[in-house]
Amino acid sequence: MASLPMENYTCPLSQMSRNRIFTKIAVDKLTSGPRITWEMPLESRQRILRHLKQSGQASVAELSTALALTPVTIRHHLETLRIEGLVAEPVPRHKPGPGRPEMLYRITPAANAFMPRNYGELCRCLIQAVETTQNREVEGILVEMGRELGASAGTVGELAAASTYLQERGYFPSVDESEGLIVLEFANCPYLEVVEDAPSLCQFDRALLESLLGREVKMLGTIANRDPVCTFQIGN
Repeated sequence: MASLPMENYTCPLSQMSRNRIFTKIAVDKLTSGPRITWEMPLESRQRILRHLKQSGQASVAELSTALALTPVTIRHHLETLRIEGLVAEPVPRHKPGPGRPEMLYRITPAANAFMPRNYGELCRCLIQAVETTQNREVEGILVEMGRELGASAGTVGELAAASTYLQERGYFPSVDESEGLIVLEFANCPYLEVVEDAPSLCQFDRALLESLLGREVKMLGTIANRDPVCTFQIGN
């Protein structure tokens, strides 16, 4: 079958389909990703991981020179990282002449979770590109995705469980119940770099809350609008 010349090729996807795909890619990147519960106790271990990532492999002596840390300190950190599954078992590098071989260290795939990421810029560009076409359509897609994510959490109507769920995702939530009103605040926006240029993403959070709580949620203020916190009023 003859191939179709590129200048005559038309993408079979409708504009709405492309918008839905691009928006879903952006939101999935922002909301998926590893939930890292192990905290790196020392910056030195992060530096070791990054150096090993960049160099591919290194010995204790090479790490000591590159990071200005003593060999004893390097060995201690490497052993901890090995126990945590972030550094693989060392392999020997044989050198000419007498003496023991030098041991080389590499990171494991699990260490990639601690490497620099730039999802914020990528997602901001994707959402901005879609927003230039149909902003109302984008908000609808974000609402739909927020509801889908909330439905998968299994916390409908459980405020405490929903708060735990949101805390794990970096929202830093707090609840104030007074005079028959429930107000939920987010001290942190985990999508800050994106939402500053694409404030429609706030609709994702509102829909997520409605799905988690099974109640109507009214958005009163957002960090995207320069408010100190995101504020939501939870309906009865």
